[in-house]
Amino acid sequence: MPLRDYLNSFSYFFKLPFHIQWRTFLIQLPRYVPLSILHVTSPKGPHPFVIALPSRKDTAIPLYVFVPPAPVGTGAEDETLRNNGEWKVPVVLDFHGGGFIMGSPLEQAPYAAMMSRELGAVVISVSYRIGPFHQFPAAIHDAEDVLSAILDTDGVSKQGQILRTEIQRYHAMVRKQQKTTTATTNNTSTITLDPTRLSISGFSAGGNIALNMALSVPPCSTILTSPKPARTSMAGIRQSMTAARNSITGIRSSVASPPPPEASPNGLMSPLILPPSRAPTILDDPSQPWPNLLPPVQSQPRMLPLLLFYPSLDARLLPHERPKKAMPNALKGDDKETQQPPRPGLFSIMGPTYLPKRLRAHPRASPGLVDANDVQKNAAIFLVLPENDSLAVQSDVWVDKMNSSGWNGPVRFGDGRAGDWDGHGSGNSSADLANDEIENGGLEVWHAPGCRHGWTQFPETVLGKHEKGERDLVFARTLDFVKESWKKELPVEQLGSQSQEMRPLKIPARMPTDHIPERTLEG
Repeated sequence: MPLRDYLNSFSYFFKLPFHIQWRTFLIQLPRYVPLSILHVTSPKGPHPFVIALPSRKDTAIPLYVFVPPAPVGTGAEDETLRNNGEWKVPVVLDFHGGGFIMGSPLEQAPYAAMMSRELGAVVISVSYRIGPFHQFPAAIHDAEDVLSAILDTDGVSKQGQILRTEIQRYHAMVRKQQKTTTATTNNTSTITLDPTRLSISGFSAGGNIALNMALSVPPCSTILTSPKPARTSMAGIRQSMTAARNSITGIRSSVASPPPPEASPNGLMSPLILPPSRAPTILDDPSQPWPNLLPPVQSQPRMLPLLLFYPSLDARLLPHERPKKAMPNALKGDDKETQQPPRPGLFSIMGPTYLPKRLRAHPRASPGLVDANDVQKNAAIFLVLPENDSLAVQSDVWVDKMNSSGWNGPVRFGDGRAGDWDGHGSGNSSADLANDEIENGGLEVWHAPGCRHGWTQFPETVLGKHEKGERDLVFARTLDFVKESWKKELPVEQLGSQSQEMRPLKIPARMPTDHIPERTLEG
């Protein structure tokens, strides 16, 4: 990072309120933990190497890449190994949690290493941009840039070339360093990413991003309109945006000094202006559609396993505003017990630094609001819902919406009720259908009784016997779900990146205000 960028970041940081400063300092520390810690937290390996993938706005996205030690049969019909020594390796794209203000791919290492070992897959865990130095939709843009590099099978883009070159270089280095290997591994001189066997996973906020990758959002300017226009807020935002444009055009040669962040009406800080070099990629024009980058369903030979672990589906309420009653009490209409309103915690205080209140209803911020028909049809969704989670209510609402639109599958409650699926056997409801009968990949739901939000990522030392056992069960089902999905053959009309319309990575950093409906800037 250039010296000017560091100075801009420090300048911005010291203009934040003190209660944001010290929290930012603490939650950013895990991102600077050395990779050597993984020898303790993830001893089985494989351990990742890091790629700085170029992205839009001349930034770089750190990717933690886990390369499997050897090929593993996943049941797919095509050959994983070819006679010429080419290793066609499946890909898992993974996103960590942390409410868009914290978290790191390092916490994903045990999960990512397991997926790499057991599936023989290259697992790419993304260190996407978070608040307070970046704002929505920065994380979504980073995810799109990485996904587009994976899908670029022809190496047309610089990003696609770098991703494949670095993985091949690492593979060659490991082969050279290995003193004793299996004969199969010795024959794999070339490693090739196979996006026809692609899975996308995410935890909490990462689940929000993972679902985003399979959504196509129609024009939604009406969703962002405020029912009570606030002219003073409108004027303040326009003034701030004017100041930002002046800062970009007139202060290129010096360190920018942005105005202090504004306070939102509820007292929670929501900065609107960042230093030019750290400025977010502003939300695309909401009056325009925002399609996903996945190839059309007709060119996909297999299902796309979408692994969503306790995802954030509806961002309209801050964490302390969500219903806190555990499942299934939260769904009982006759439950009249009042709840004490909780005080704002870390995520309620820091969350608006990434996602301002006026944008929480956008479908890319709240993917659970998107119509079920706008979800990629070949996505086979595996949804994991811990019982003791403040996201449980919104998750159940989304499941009902998806089920009513034909996204069905087995449900595992784990409490022994009649008809409770035991989590074994084929869980993909579309797996046994004829090709001409498949309308979508189906939705499989795993309820985890007595488990907390984030329990799958906790160290074993803090897990009780029940949560540890539940984690083992859900991860075993995750592996089977992916294998079953990749085994399912779909009719293909045209295959390859040539049939895919990929949006350019270079997009305007800022959008002219005259393209935004007036009311979308209010509040």
